[in-house]
Amino acid sequence: MSKVLLFLLFCIPARLLLAYIAKKMSLYYLPLFSIITFIIGILFIKNYITNEPKVGFFGSKVWWSNYRLVHGINYLFFSIMAFFQYKNAWIFLLCDALLGLIFFIYEQYIINYRLVKAKKDTTKKDITKK
Repeated sequence: MSKVLLFLLFCIPARLLLAYIAKKMSLYYLPLFSIITFIIGILFIKNYITNEPKVGFFGSKVWWSNYRLVHGINYLFFSIMAFFQYKNAWIFLLCDALLGLIFFIYEQYIINYRLVKAKKDTTKKDITKK
C-alpha cells in the first residue's frame, strides 16, 4: 500500500477519531483525556525542537517536521480547554486533523509538482544547450 494511502486511510482518520471521541465524551472524563493529548502535544513540540525522528510511522521520510510545532500547539490548546471541561475543546483536534490534511496536500502535490516542473525545465534547458 502506498504511503499516500496509508496516510489518508490511517493517520487522518485516527486524528478525526480523536476529535470525534472528544466531542462525544462526557465532560466528566474530558480532563482525563486531556492528559493523553497533553503528552501527545509535548511530544510533538519535543520532536520539533530535536528534529527527530527522521522516519515516520509508515517508514517514509518525515516531511511534516516543520508542522510539528503547529500540531503540538493545537494539542496543548485542546488539553488545556479539555482539562477545564470546555465542551467545544474538540474543535482544536478537528482543526488539527484538517490542517494535517492541508499540509499533506500542500507538501505532496504543490511542492512536489513545483520540484518536478523545475527539474523538467532544467532538463529542457540542458537539452537546448547541446
